[in-house]
Amino acid sequence: MRAQIDLVLVNPGERTKIYQSLGSTLTAIEPPLWCRLIGGYARDRGNSIVIIDAEAEHLTADQVAERIAELSPRLVAMVVFGHQPSASTQQMVGAGMTCRAIKARKPDQPIIIVGGHVAALPERTLREEAVDFACNSEGPVTVAQLLDALREEEPSLDSVEGLVYRQADTDAIRSNLAPALIKDLDGDLHGDVWDLLPMGQYRAHNWQCFGDLGSRQPYASIYTSLGCPYKCSFCCINAPFG
Repeated sequence: MRAQIDLVLVNPGERTKIYQSLGSTLTAIEPPLWCRLIGGYARDRGNSIVIIDAEAEHLTADQVAERIAELSPRLVAMVVFGHQPSASTQQMVGAGMTCRAIKARKPDQPIIIVGGHVAALPERTLREEAVDFACNSEGPVTVAQLLDALREEEPSLDSVEGLVYRQADTDAIRSNLAPALIKDLDGDLHGDVWDLLPMGQYRAHNWQCFGDLGSRQPYASIYTSLGCPYKCSFCCINAPFG
């Protein structure tokens, strides 16, 4: 008998719904940073994880839902960050479609949604999307604590930092205080889960390779920091960091 998988992290796809015909060949496909960061943090704490990169594998919402139904994990985390500050909201199109498809196939599958858009509008996201939980902060601590809570016969959600959820007795939305920011980026947020990603599918922007468009692959990206030192009123990049 196969042991239950604790966590499936989903990088939503359906990029042709966002970029139309340009989504097939023109757009870049970057390894999903926050799937990696949350996945590494959760795996370090003894959880078994799977990453479904629907963007890289060009999976539809229904195809992702089919995989989720087969895996039947303890928790699905829909990770909606994108690759630049505003892209989280753009990615909500595919994320919403995928969450609805998962719930249509397996209504009792617990789903938490995480991301920049979500952290900026956590209560609204919980009301609008087919999910059980939302995250009002970074994600790694909240997801790991929620996994611990879901192992209990009667999960205690009020102690899960950064969790936004509906109270069972009143259906009112409750938003727990966010956890402290993770400071040990090299230790806690190493993101070393490359073995779980389809590395052959990633490609650079075409404008990065105008000298040789055939050199877009192999490709990976490097991040040297998180967040931004500025507080622009029109930008949500710092929403997950308080």
